[in-house]
Amino acid sequence: MRLRTLGAAAALALALPVAGQATDFNYSFIDAALAPHAEIEAQNQDIDGKGFQVRGSLAVNPNLFVIAQLQGLDLDYGVDATRLMVGGGGHWPIANNVDFVGTIGVSQLNVDYGRNDDDDTGIFLGAKVRASVAPRVEIEGGVEYSSAEVGNSGNDVYLIGEGRYNFNERFSVGGLINYGSDTELVGVTARLSF
Repeated sequence: MRLRTLGAAAALALALPVAGQATDFNYSFIDAALAPHAEIEAQNQDIDGKGFQVRGSLAVNPNLFVIAQLQGLDLDYGVDATRLMVGGGGHWPIANNVDFVGTIGVSQLNVDYGRNDDDDTGIFLGAKVRASVAPRVEIEGGVEYSSAEVGNSGNDVYLIGEGRYNFNERFSVGGLINYGSDTELVGVTARLSF
């Protein structure tokens, strides 16, 4: 059911008319997200909770950037999950107001439960499209693969989606959803661009 809802939302986002003016997206920013809904699958059961995410990106030339992200989840039954990602990426315009964005890097995943903890380091690869759909509104959608494995959770492919309203060139707010076979995150974001 959730996958069908997510698929319908992605199809709707792609069907939206794209704004006709050229857009120069900013890839130097810091953003933070609060996630009132987070879920992981462990020991063949879904464990619910909440979380946060902090992310930064710094453009190093017109098409390349470096990125870092920290995600923390506080879940039921005393389970805590932390994900740290460091890497880089590039963006290439595919239309006046649409960029293709690719990322690659190292991902470190840690899950603590009671006296136990499990962690692993792997790679992540991402591909998404970033588009301006109205003068102050943009959306992003795509997929991300992570090879890090913890507990009974193997490597995973995530569907990722974001939308944001830009109040001005520096400040925006929006929402995000990450959905994988072992992890789910839904939250609200605030971004400061520089």
